[in-house]
Amino acid sequence: MSRRINVMIDDDTWQLIEKIPAGERSRTVNDALRAWARRGRRRDAVAAMEALRAQLPEVSTSEVARWIREDRDGAH
Repeated sequence: MSRRINVMIDDDTWQLIEKIPAGERSRTVNDALRAWARRGRRRDAVAAMEALRAQLPEVSTSEVARWIREDRDGAH
């Protein structure tokens, strides 16, 4: 379902939108808003992962390699 909304935009933004053919403007604005929301969710996820990483102890590369070898050896 679609919803009609009224928004105010700056003149410089209108100059960009004005170049988009009239029949494609809603789709273009929807796509741009979806992309903006995705970027925000990704930023939030990265921040959450960084906060979690800061709480975990450091693990050396050799220790990670050892865990992988042990896991592979146990799988056979």
